Amino acid sequence: MLLLGRMVRLLSVIMGFLFVYNMKAMPVYADETLVDAWKRQMQESSGASDKEKYNQAPQLSVDDICEMNQGNAVFLYNEQGYVSFLQGKFFEEKVTDAEKGVESLMGIADLLGLSKGAEFFAVYGEQDAYGYRYFTYKQRYGDLTLENASLKIVLDPEGYTAGLVSSFTSNVGIAREEESAVTAREAEEIVREHNKGNYIKIYTEYTRQTSVTIQGVAYHAWAVFTSLPAGETENGGKAYLEHLIGYEGSYLTYVAVSSPEEQVMGDNAQMELALSYFEGLTAETYTGEITLHDGRKRRVSLPVAKDAEGIYYLADVNRHIFLADYYSYDFQGKFVPWTSPDNTGWPEHYLAVYESYIKVYDFYRDHGLTSVDGFGSPILILTDYCDSRKVPVNNAVYLGMCGGWVVFSASAANDFGECVDVAAHEFTHGITDYTVGGNLYQNAYGAVNEGISDVCGNLCELLLGETNDDTWLLGENSGNAVRSMSAPWLYGQPSKLYDRFYYPETGSPVLENDYGGVHTNSSLVGYVGYRLCAEGMTEETAFELWMGMLRLMTPKSGYQEVHEALKFAAGIQGMDEGWQIKIDEICKSCGY
Repeated sequence: MLLLGRMVRLLSVIMGFLFVYNMKAMPVYADETLVDAWKRQMQESSGASDKEKYNQAPQLSVDDICEMNQGNAVFLYNEQGYVSFLQGKFFEEKVTDAEKGVESLMGIADLLGLSKGAEFFAVYGEQDAYGYRYFTYKQRYGDLTLENASLKIVLDPEGYTAGLVSSFTSNVGIAREEESAVTAREAEEIVREHNKGNYIKIYTEYTRQTSVTIQGVAYHAWAVFTSLPAGETENGGKAYLEHLIGYEGSYLTYVAVSSPEEQVMGDNAQMELALSYFEGLTAETYTGEITLHDGRKRRVSLPVAKDAEGIYYLADVNRHIFLADYYSYDFQGKFVPWTSPDNTGWPEHYLAVYESYIKVYDFYRDHGLTSVDGFGSPILILTDYCDSRKVPVNNAVYLGMCGGWVVFSASAANDFGECVDVAAHEFTHGITDYTVGGNLYQNAYGAVNEGISDVCGNLCELLLGETNDDTWLLGENSGNAVRSMSAPWLYGQPSKLYDRFYYPETGSPVLENDYGGVHTNSSLVGYVGYRLCAEGMTEETAFELWMGMLRLMTPKSGYQEVHEALKFAAGIQGMDEGWQIKIDEICKSCGY
């Protein structure tokens, strides 16, 4: 059975506009990029010059596509009225490679809002266990990639289009050639001034130029990454803020992000450096007892590593997992691992954390996904999660890809280390980031992200036999559950859109409002996950369904996309049609 990992990840080398595809050589002319090929095809289709109409390919209407699919096509639209989700065939020919995928989009450019100036490149391809293939593209604005702008083409086992999902910016236009009036250091100073009175750490090594879309308008900007303000680290679940400074020097906005690094699948230059920490270490085992939060004892047997001097480390040389101190790593730039001269005295609290993450790692690997990205990226678990004053933070967080590591945190302020569902929740955040092609962590988009982690974390815990809880609590094995997916209102969460606990969307998603209530409204997805299993769907089938749904999502997928993507995934996986009807009923009962 598939799950997101049991797919064939086919490629991914991106260098500027260069696109190298490993499945077969692309028929792109010498010195021509995929963007050039897109322009060439549109010009050749009409004989038009670059100054004339950009795309002369005959444009399909919604009615045309419905007729092509015998009336069974499904459409969703973005706020500008352009297609963001399509289930159905939209191109008559087989799509054999990424360039042919570009050609397939030419006939629906008007529906997608791909006007003159639209530029994009292929990122990677994948194939699932059912023979469906997925080509993912990223959008550019001038010489920079637009953040959270991705498009996926879905192909059936015969190679014909079966649908697409898109978070491309519509009618983005041709990027102006402009140079920044401020330098990177000046952009960082603007951020400092904007946060006057709040201690923040600026990660200067990650400051970079980028392109973003704000309220439908594309901007060139500096991205400056900081820690959260002191005292705010318990709010939101993301460890970094990305501050966006316009080229003219204006402070545009900030967004919460899981990593300051640009995530490129299978192509992280720093990964080799992270892996070097395991060189010279040999695998050993620690066996002993840990005391749980309720006083019970549990015997554990965990991998440790030993160096040539006989020093032991809380590390797994086979899975490539290391445990180290959070404060030293984040605030002092030092890698300080847990060590022991004789393989004794390990902090019991973090042995529990270590054990939980190993169980989750193995669970996803057994379902075909090695680490969060499918490429086996090494994992760093930072313990004693705290703020700049060493005050413990009561949270568990996925910290993104940093220094070649996939980084998670664990805190002494709680017992979440004993909870496989919490570890799986955070691990799933990493999978979501890579699979959907970004992370727009605000309002409905962020709530969907959180809800998927809630569902998959709980299913992982259930399938591993780590709980007897049939009410789908999150974190119940710590003695302090934080959410209920079966009865969300018990924890102040909504069971449907606009009920009394629903947090309304905001035009200013900030720390103080949890980025538009992403943790409050996560129940709108979690409740659907619980209800499907309560209606008789097996836990294994449900897990496969939700992982399949992830491949049909983009960073701008909201509740309606969850609804339709679940049905789409159920069809791809050959589930009984009755389940698609049941998905319809449950999602509609939740208000979407």
